[in-house]
Amino acid sequence: MRQVTEYETPGRTTEKYPLLESIKEIPAVIDEHLPTMDKGLDEYFNRHFPAIISEWGLVTSIHLKNLERRLDRVHRQIDVLEKNQKALEKRAAALDKELRGLEGR
Repeated sequence: MRQVTEYETPGRTTEKYPLLESIKEIPAVIDEHLPTMDKGLDEYFNRHFPAIISEWGLVTSIHLKNLERRLDRVHRQIDVLEKNQKALEKRAAALDKELRGLEGR
């Protein structure tokens, strides 16, 4: 009869660390077979995600991109208005001066 080394399990072949390997696999095996709240929620959300977004009024990446584009457009328009502000103020001052002159007659 052959003597078993400290790394072998009696009654098995010469596989090294079979006990350690089987212990490492336990969490994965349990996770595969045990229903959890997280798994149930994930499956529910995956099946009903479009309806949930609509019902709860959630914002999607498409909504955010559209909003970002709109904000860029508004920002550009504000920049144009700010650039023209001085010219408009000069015109308004000239018109005001003209009106005062006409009213003073």
